[in-house]
Amino acid sequence: MLRRVCLILALVIFCGILAGCYDRREVDDLAYATAIGLDKGENNFLKMTLQFVVPAAIGGGSEGGGGGEKATSTTTMETPTIYSGFNMINTYISKQMNLSHAKVLVFSEELAREGIHDYIHAVMRGREFRPNMYVVVSKSSAEDYIRSAQPVLEVNPAKFYEMNYNAHEYTAFTADTRLITYYLDAESSAGQAVATLAGVSRYKSSEDFSTEYSTYKEKGRPYPFEGDYRAGNLPKAGESESEIMGLAVFDGEKMVGELDGEETTYYNIVRGELNYAYTTFPDPKVKDKFVILNVLQARKPAYKVEMVNGKPKIDVKIRLEADILSIQSGINYEDPKNIEILQKSTEEFLKEGILKFLRKTSEEFGSDICMFGKTIKKTFITWKEWEDFN
Repeated sequence: MLRRVCLILALVIFCGILAGCYDRREVDDLAYATAIGLDKGENNFLKMTLQFVVPAAIGGGSEGGGGGEKATSTTTMETPTIYSGFNMINTYISKQMNLSHAKVLVFSEELAREGIHDYIHAVMRGREFRPNMYVVVSKSSAEDYIRSAQPVLEVNPAKFYEMNYNAHEYTAFTADTRLITYYLDAESSAGQAVATLAGVSRYKSSEDFSTEYSTYKEKGRPYPFEGDYRAGNLPKAGESESEIMGLAVFDGEKMVGELDGEETTYYNIVRGELNYAYTTFPDPKVKDKFVILNVLQARKPAYKVEMVNGKPKIDVKIRLEADILSIQSGINYEDPKNIEILQKSTEEFLKEGILKFLRKTSEEFGSDICMFGKTIKKTFITWKEWEDFN
């Protein structure tokens, strides 16, 4: 009888525990961070910036929340480590901080060039961080970038970051640099990682626009194409001063170089991650006129590797399709007599650009961001041989 009573009491107690309300956290009691920025500190190791959502402003149905309230609240502080900073922030904000909805992790270029390995590992171990947040390198300070990133077309700041960084699906001027992608590429022995390049617009008015900061001169062009820019230098002015275009290239834990929008398009093509992109090509028959194509990746690239005198020779077969959107010269390139001319011209344009991109990343940066190493690795019998090959 006593055993039966004890069993019943135990079941009652366990049922109460399994109901699961003792450790509850009300949504209204949490402060949701949408962006995290890391800069070098002046008096400590790190300067950390967090941008929080203001629920009352979002609930109002517009950025101002109907009462002039801002949709975000931003705080910056110096701290020895990321997690000690979180502890310190929790002492002066009114709600408990929650990181499960953070969309971007922003590093300043200065910090990225010194190395971000320790910070990435710390974030990967955090239980609240999601692997689909984006890793970003800002040309300006991370604090300035986050404070400049104000939602204009979106009420919800988290949705703003999510949609902004998903632009790689339809522009190819950025790439998929989610935390899990960055981490796996950075830890791989067969290649290196990239991060989205961000910045704050240098122009306050359209009257200030200049081609001075375009990359077209580096390519020997007489004028810039749409992809000849890096973040922070786009000829644009508007309410939101934040920009993303291009990639930060890493070798191990350190940033070693930058790619502009066009080079990032070639990166997406070679990696087989191009969805589609509106692309401008020179008209093959009329100087200073252009043909605009919607370029799509027909199939994933095919890689072939062979060792020649101890060095890998890599062949990449790229399969693209394109639809004609605009022909400024008015020439009928859809005519069977002309379409082959346009096809050969665009093929040569892309081939030349891709080869320049590959030489830049491999010879100038010393980085294999296209992950050719995964294909090369198959030619080695043992892991020791692969490590010795370096």
